[in-house]
Amino acid sequence: MRTFLVSIWCLVFSAFAQVHAGDNLPQTNWGGVFKVPVEKIDEVDRATEKWANWIKETHPLGPDDENNLVSLSITRSLPQAGYVYYVIVEIYPTPKGLMNHQKIYNETSWKAEYSPTFSDFGSKVMPYLVSGSKQRRTVYHLVPSQDH
Repeated sequence: MRTFLVSIWCLVFSAFAQVHAGDNLPQTNWGGVFKVPVEKIDEVDRATEKWANWIKETHPLGPDDENNLVSLSITRSLPQAGYVYYVIVEIYPTPKGLMNHQKIYNETSWKAEYSPTFSDFGSKVMPYLVSGSKQRRTVYHLVPSQDH
């Protein structure tokens, strides 16, 4: 009986720890890794560029705004075994910045000028998201000044 109770306690503690392990880490970015077949490179490039232009047109970018976009990067690997890997990372200085991004999305994604952007991003990019690769937090971010 004692072994059973200890096992139950360990199971409950483990579940509690897993649920709350990330709670103290504020989410300050969005991104992911995408495994894309080489024959889809052109359409994924176009869809990610349109999406990046939406951010450029709609998001605060200046350093004086606490909700500003700190950086956005979209990188692509060289082809390997018929695939390329895209890494998208969108960084905000605070969790409020990311929430502002979500607010801007809710306010603009349905508009005629941006609706095709999100349709393309959803159908041409998101299917290739590697499971478990969504970004939560920036561990290290270096942006050298112009003096370097």
